[in-house]
Amino acid sequence: MLDFLVLMGISLALFAIGIAGVATNKHFIIIMLSIELILVASMIAAVSYFSYLVSPGGTGIVLLISIWSVAAVEIITLVAFYVYMKHIGYDFDVTRLSKLKW
Repeated sequence: MLDFLVLMGISLALFAIGIAGVATNKHFIIIMLSIELILVASMIAAVSYFSYLVSPGGTGIVLLISIWSVAAVEIITLVAFYVYMKHIGYDFDVTRLSKLKW
């Protein structure tokens, strides 16, 4: 039970950091990384809840590691996209994007 509460607390903290990152930043890459942090926090919460309900075993940990590896691949892809777009001179400040202005 204590492990479940610790993981849910960590998940809640990561979720709050992600929401704060989305709410306070205007930079595209920070917003995308904050969204990724929110997704990882929700997966940690889901896996901890799943492992709490199921009999003891390694299925929850295996699921968590696989989710983290997918998230790492997403981050690597996003960074590669960012480097490419900066190389061609694209501006990632969302306040300067003309199609997103009201």
